[in-house]
Amino acid sequence: MKKNKYNDEEIIEGLRQGNDNVLNFLYKNYYGVVRNMVLKSSGNEDQARDIFQEVIIVIYNKLQDSKFKITSSFFTFFYAVIKITWLNYRKLNMKNPLGYAKDYNDEIGSQVAADDIEILAAQAIRNNLFTTYFKQMTEGCQKILKFYLAEYKAEDIALELGLKSANYVRKRKSECLKLLIEKIRKDALYKELK
Repeated sequence: MKKNKYNDEEIIEGLRQGNDNVLNFLYKNYYGVVRNMVLKSSGNEDQARDIFQEVIIVIYNKLQDSKFKITSSFFTFFYAVIKITWLNYRKLNMKNPLGYAKDYNDEIGSQVAADDIEILAAQAIRNNLFTTYFKQMTEGCQKILKFYLAEYKAEDIALELGLKSANYVRKRKSECLKLLIEKIRKDALYKELK
């Protein structure tokens, strides 16, 4: 039965069962919040849709475990998962490293001292250097380092990328990271930050 409004228990049970009406309700009522957050932090419409769908799948999978309980309102839980997922997505895809300073500022509020702002600005510049040289690396190095940044194990990376072995992945990661660090250290802007 299609309803205009669902309470938290109905949403949770509907997600657990894969109820299309509940999914449509969530999309109609929650997607706008996700879209606004993503667009305000330099994302695009496709990324907003991807993050929304990814989080719905993650929550659906979690709800299949009968021991899993949501202790806040469903919206609060959903929004927290969305925000963390979006921040991690941005870090992994390195789309806008200068935007990270804004995120940190939002989280710590208006009590930021001038010294803290300088530290955040320096971090944003370091992130920008990282992104610049990361993009210059081979596609293979980029993939391996992205998986390591996401804390995948070498065995899983080898399997995911179809590489010889975990030892080969570790060796390639070490070589790629060494090359990346060398390039960053040679940059004049990096030397100014020291």
